[in-house]
Amino acid sequence: MKTVPFIVKFYFALFFLLVMFGTVMVFNIKVFMVDSPGDHVFVILRGQILNLALATIGFLAAYVMNVDLVRSWIKYLLLFTILLLLATLIVGTEVNGAKRWINLHFLMVQPSEFAKLTVIFYLAEVICNKRDRMGLLHELIYPFGLVSAIVLVIAIEDLGTALIIFATAVILFLMGGMRVKYFIVLLTIASAVMVVLVLMKPYRLERLKVWRDPWQYRQAQGYQQVQSEIALGRGGMTGVGFGNSQRKLRYLPEASTDFIFAIIGEELGFVGSVALIGAMLVFFLTGVYFVLSRGDPFALYLSAGIVIMSGIQTVINLGVVTSTLPNKGVPLPFISYGGSSLLVSSMMVGFLLNMVVSEGRTHFG
Repeated sequence: MKTVPFIVKFYFALFFLLVMFGTVMVFNIKVFMVDSPGDHVFVILRGQILNLALATIGFLAAYVMNVDLVRSWIKYLLLFTILLLLATLIVGTEVNGAKRWINLHFLMVQPSEFAKLTVIFYLAEVICNKRDRMGLLHELIYPFGLVSAIVLVIAIEDLGTALIIFATAVILFLMGGMRVKYFIVLLTIASAVMVVLVLMKPYRLERLKVWRDPWQYRQAQGYQQVQSEIALGRGGMTGVGFGNSQRKLRYLPEASTDFIFAIIGEELGFVGSVALIGAMLVFFLTGVYFVLSRGDPFALYLSAGIVIMSGIQTVINLGVVTSTLPNKGVPLPFISYGGSSLLVSSMMVGFLLNMVVSEGRTHFG
């Protein structure tokens, strides 16, 4: 009985420290990205305070919410999510050439982020209802087709998020009992669709070409990748010191969002980068412990979906920043600037701890 509360407190403390570290780093970057810092500090602070407030509300709501209530509304949430994604394609605000956001004037909302959580809930419910029949092809067609439709809508403007959701879905299907032969077929089809999606947007093909040798295109498409590598290399073992990054001075695009880890590497060096990766690894492994400890099937698959999705997103972001993977525009969970990303990530943690604590009360209380 004593072990569960300690682990919950430890997990929450680590989550809190990661969010606070990300907030400090984002402010540290953004304050140098304006023409007159003194005139814009309040605006920057207001934006971050709003993001933190919404993330706090989202976390607390997910932590105290009756998960069974969300399960009962999952079909309606799915429909709402699909409509929101379609609306984004029509009335969405274009940023950096992609329509991923809906402008609410006081907040930019990214519906694809909320689709992550909705899909995880849906899959956990489906697998629980069909767990004795997940090996049958006809039982997979509808749920897989529905998730694939959501992924395809997202992929039109946001291939990175679509890949994260699809990969998480496939892993959950495998955990639920999907046969390996079906997995191979689905992977083949997905690969073919991926090729089509890449060819649909010329810049995606450019990113693959640049990824092979970004320095050859350092003054054009490879500029961001090269600047990221320079930042990481410049940091050396212990970094140039907090606040002393040169790359954040308008050299590195998306320095506070997708490429924030490059600035962390420059200012805090290899030691600071490894410490952050270590903290995120411990956070992930603690989540895995929670998953393996779940007795209720729905809690197991929902927890697994949350942990797997966060892990995949982290790996992709770090892979992009270090040029291990092609650029996909994926934020680093809890660290990168972005209200929707922080809100959804916080809600995921809230739901995870909700299930751990409620199940702990059931089994140990």
